[in-house]
Amino acid sequence: MAEREITIVKGGRQTPFSRGILAQTLAQAGAGPEMAHQIASEVRAELAAEQRFTVEEEEVLARVREKLVKKDAIAVGRLDKWRILRESSEPVVVLIGGATGVGTSTLAADVARRLNIQSVVGTDSIREVLRHAISPDLLPILHKSSYEIKRQDVRVPVEEEEAVLFGFREQAARVSVGVEAIVDRGLKEGTNLVIEGVHLVPEIIPARYLDHPNVCTLVVHLSDENVHRSRFYIRALGTAMRRPAEEYISHFQQIRQIHDYIIESAGRARVNAVENISIENTSDAVVEIVANRVSGIAERAERRASPLLMGVDTPRRGVPLSRTKSG
Repeated sequence: MAEREITIVKGGRQTPFSRGILAQTLAQAGAGPEMAHQIASEVRAELAAEQRFTVEEEEVLARVREKLVKKDAIAVGRLDKWRILRESSEPVVVLIGGATGVGTSTLAADVARRLNIQSVVGTDSIREVLRHAISPDLLPILHKSSYEIKRQDVRVPVEEEEAVLFGFREQAARVSVGVEAIVDRGLKEGTNLVIEGVHLVPEIIPARYLDHPNVCTLVVHLSDENVHRSRFYIRALGTAMRRPAEEYISHFQQIRQIHDYIIESAGRARVNAVENISIENTSDAVVEIVANRVSGIAERAERRASPLLMGVDTPRRGVPLSRTKSG
């Protein structure tokens, strides 16, 4: 027998109760996916058992808070902050940096899904645009992967062992111009987005983003080299990689050079470094970082009550950091 529909009412507007929408809203507040779906299902079951098939949104939220406070009291406060932001024009920009193979792309997609952010941009895509605009003769470092850069590509006197990092920093600085354009437009137009990639080095990203209340910057890392190396083989088995795993492994020393430099840069810039041992745990950590940042942003947003359960169709925001480890 099909479940009878429950209608949520707020300010004369009606919409069907959705466990998925409620669970996503709870996830945005930092509740884990399992907890979020459990609470949403329990609330729906209670209303059905009481034959409450038309109910005010505030009553639903009161039930949610009652359950949530027993499991994660901090998330209750975040839930109210997200409500404030739902109708504000405040954008959320999340920047996720990290070396090749540490999982920035997978993490960015998962974080965007959980925070209902529609736009995800990779810095490799930005580099590809620049490659079409600037010839290899003019700027050869743009036309090679960061870990493939040689001394002859940087066109300045450097030792061979310094060429990779020197060239990588130069490449990241060039790509940063494109990143800056996308972030500035997002902030100006109120667009929520996630940008990920190796070129998001904390000390190369414009300093104003590190302090910007609407921008959350973090880096991902793998402290165990063997785990990092194995990721290339795992990824090759599960996806259609652009290049075979052996090609990455042959440049693994250079990739680790870049990896360690990014982590050192994060430390100097006081930006969160999250170890990506488990994508689920890492995603939880990043969502919590963003959710905490939202509290500060919400204080500046207009204090208008906004529909929480009337559909999820706007994205979220970010925060400067310290050091975090997940897994």
